[in-house]
Amino acid sequence: MRKVSVSAISIYGVIVTSSLAISIANLAGSLRVLDITGSAIYLSIAVTSYNIAYTLMSWGWTWLFFGRFSRKDIILVSLSGLVIGLIMMALGSNVVVVIAGTTLVGLFSAVLSPLLTTLLTDYIGRDTPAVTRYNIFSSIGLMLGYLLAGILRPVVGTDSILALTSLIVAVLIPLTLLIPQKYIVIEPRRLTYISLIPQFTGRLRPLPSTIFSPEIVYNMRRLLRDFHRMIRERLVRKLPVLLLSTGILFTGISVFFTPMPAFLRYLGFSDEELYMTYLYSTIVSSLSYIAVHKYLHKSIYAWKPLILSTAVRVAIFLSPLPLLYVHTEKLLNLVAVETIFTLIGITWAYISTSLPVLTLSLSETEKRDVRLGHLNASIGLGTIMGSIIAGVVYEGFGYVGILVSASTLVGLSVALYYKAWKALVT
Repeated sequence: MRKVSVSAISIYGVIVTSSLAISIANLAGSLRVLDITGSAIYLSIAVTSYNIAYTLMSWGWTWLFFGRFSRKDIILVSLSGLVIGLIMMALGSNVVVVIAGTTLVGLFSAVLSPLLTTLLTDYIGRDTPAVTRYNIFSSIGLMLGYLLAGILRPVVGTDSILALTSLIVAVLIPLTLLIPQKYIVIEPRRLTYISLIPQFTGRLRPLPSTIFSPEIVYNMRRLLRDFHRMIRERLVRKLPVLLLSTGILFTGISVFFTPMPAFLRYLGFSDEELYMTYLYSTIVSSLSYIAVHKYLHKSIYAWKPLILSTAVRVAIFLSPLPLLYVHTEKLLNLVAVETIFTLIGITWAYISTSLPVLTLSLSETEKRDVRLGHLNASIGLGTIMGSIIAGVVYEGFGYVGILVSASTLVGLSVALYYKAWKALVT
C-alpha cells in the first residue's frame, strides 16, 4: 500500500507541478512582455512563438527522445527546461530573452503532456480513467498557478513570481525520482490522445482542450488535402466541413485571446485581478463539465450545443466593444468582464466536449485516431494563424479590429457548423 501511495504522489505531483509552472509561465510571461514593451504586437509575437514551438515539438519529441532516454530522464530534462525558461523570463531585461524563455517553455510543455498521460495510463491500467485524472490534476495545477500568482502579485513583481515558480519546480523535481522503475520505461505502444488544457491556456485562456498526436505535421498535410478535396466537392462532406469550421473557430478564439492581457490592463485591471479572472474562468469551465457530460451522452445530441455555444461566442467576442467607448467605474468593468468570462467558460465546456464526440462519431472505426489527429491539426493551425492575425489586426485597427475580426471568424464557423450538421455523412 505504501508503495502505491508513493507512486501516486510522485506521478500526480509531477502533473500538478508542471501544470502550475506552465499556467504561470503563459500568463505571467505575457504580462512580462507587456511590462518591458507595453506593446500588444510583441505579445502576439510571444504567443505565436509559444504555439509554433509547442506544435513542432509535439511532432518531433518522440523522434528526439525515444530509444535514447527513459521516461524519468525525459521528465527530468523537460522540468529542467521549464526551470531555465522561467528564469529567462524572470531575469531577462530584453524582450527577446523573455520570448526565448517563452519558446523554451512551449517546447518542453509539448513533451510533458503526452508523456505524463501515457505514464498515468500505465499506472492506472485503463486509458479513459487515466485521461480523466490527467485532466483533473492538470486543471488543479492550472488553478493553483493562477491563485498563487494572484496572491503574490500585490506584494512582488511579475519577474519575482516567475523566479519563484522556477524555484518551486526545481524543488519538486525530485518527485520524478520517486516514480517506480516499472513505469519509467517507454513501451512500443500507441500514444494516448489527450487533453491539453494547461498548454494552450494562460495567454489564450480559455481555449477548448485539444486532442494532440505527435504526428501533428503529418496530420496537417492530410488535413489540407482533405480541405482541397472538400472544396472541389462543394462542401458537401460532413467531417471535412466540421474540421474546416473548427480551424476557423480557433482562429477567431486565438485572435480574441492573444491580446487579452493587454486589453484587460487597458480597462484598468490590476495584475492580481487579471490572474483571478483567469482562475474564475477555469473554475467555471470545470464545473460546467458536469452538466455537459450528463447531456452529451450520445453523439446525436452534440450538434445543437456546439452550434449554439459557438453562436453565443459571436456576441461574447463583440460584447467588450462598449467598454472601449463608455468610460465607467472600475467596478462596472469588473462585473462586465467577469460576466463575459462566465459565458466563455460555459460555452467552452460544450465546444470542447462536442468536437471530439462528433469527430469520433463521424470517423471510420479503423481511422478514429487519424481523424482525431485531423481535429487537432485544424485546432493547431487555427491557433497559430489566430495569434499571427491578432498582431496584424491590432497594428492596423486596435482593439476594435480584434473584437470585430474574432466575432466575424466565429460567425463564419457557426454557418459552416450548421452546413456540416445538414451535410451528407461521407
